[in-house]
Amino acid sequence: MKSKRIEWIDFGKGFTILMVVLGHVVLGLFESRKFENSNTVLLFLTQVFYLFHIPVFYALSGFFFKPVVDLKKFWNYFKQKTIILGVPYLFYSVLQFILQTIGGESVRNAASLADLLQIYKTPLSVSWYLYVLWWIYLVVGLISIRVKSYNQLFLISLFAYILSLFFPVNIYIIQKVLLWSFFFIFGYWLKKSGLTMFLLEQWKWITSLSIGVIIMFLIFWQQSSPSFYISYDTPGLWGLIFSVSVVLAFTCYPILNNFKRFGTYFSKIGRNSLVIYLLHAPIVSITRIILLKLNISNIYVHLILGLLLGWYGSLFILYLIKKVSYVDFVFYPMKYLKKKTE
Repeated sequence: MKSKRIEWIDFGKGFTILMVVLGHVVLGLFESRKFENSNTVLLFLTQVFYLFHIPVFYALSGFFFKPVVDLKKFWNYFKQKTIILGVPYLFYSVLQFILQTIGGESVRNAASLADLLQIYKTPLSVSWYLYVLWWIYLVVGLISIRVKSYNQLFLISLFAYILSLFFPVNIYIIQKVLLWSFFFIFGYWLKKSGLTMFLLEQWKWITSLSIGVIIMFLIFWQQSSPSFYISYDTPGLWGLIFSVSVVLAFTCYPILNNFKRFGTYFSKIGRNSLVIYLLHAPIVSITRIILLKLNISNIYVHLILGLLLGWYGSLFILYLIKKVSYVDFVFYPMKYLKKKTE
C-alpha cells in the first residue's frame, strides 16, 4: 500500500528546486568572471539562494526518515537507497563527463577520465548532493538501529553539526556527513516533535522573525567584504544561518501550498525534483557557454535565458523521458526493480 503524499512537502521540493536552478544560473555567471561590473550583485544573489536551498532539501528528505529496525532490515534499506540514489548518480556522472569532453576548452574545470573513475570518493559537480545523501542514509540508518528516539538522534546530529562548524575534518565525506546529517535529522525531528504544527499555527511571527534574522545576517555578511558564498564544506560560524532557512521553509511552505494554482504547479514539479536537479545543471552551463560564444554579454539576457532554458528545458526532457518505457530507469530505477528487491 502506497503512503499518502504530503502535498506541502512536494510543493517544498518543487519550489526549492526552482531556487536551485536560479542559484546555479547566478553562480555560473559569477564564476565565469565575464561580468565584473556585476560581480558584487551576483555574489549577493548567489548567497541568498545558497543559504536556503540545499539545507532545506536535506531537511525535506529527512522528513520521511524512519529508524531501521535491525541489521537484517538494514540490508534491504541499504540496497534500496543504493539503487534509488546510485543509478541516477552514475548516470549524471557519465553524462557530465561526456558533455564536458565535448565542450573541450569552453568548459571550466572539466572532469577527466580519472575524475570519472573516482566518483566513488569524489562526486562530480551537483551530483555531490546525491552522494552525500546516500552516505547520510547509511550512517543515520546504522545509528538508528540502536538509537530510536528522535530527540536523541537530533542531539547526536546537533553535536556532529557543531563539530563540523568549529572543528572541521579534512576528509571530504566525513565533514559532509557531519555537517549535512543535522539538516536531514532536523526535518525528521520537526515532524516527530510536532513542531511543524506549531510553526504552522504561529506562522506570521515566525516568518517575520526568520526573515528578519536572515536580512540581518546578509547585511552583516555583505559588510565583511566576502569573496565567495558560505562554504558548503567548512562554513564555520556562518553555517548557523542555514537552520534559520529550514525553519522559514517549514513555516511558509504549508501556507504557500494553499494558493491553488501556485501550490498545485510546484507540487507536481516536486514529485520530479531529483530529475530537474540533475538535468538543469548541464542545460544552464551549455546556455551560458553558447551565449558567451555568440558574444552576448548582457547579464539580463543570460539570467532570463539561463533560467527559462534550465527550467523548461528540464521539464521538456522529463516529459520526453516519461513517454518512452524504461528510458526513465536512470531516474526512477525502483519503478522497475521494486518487485525484485522486496
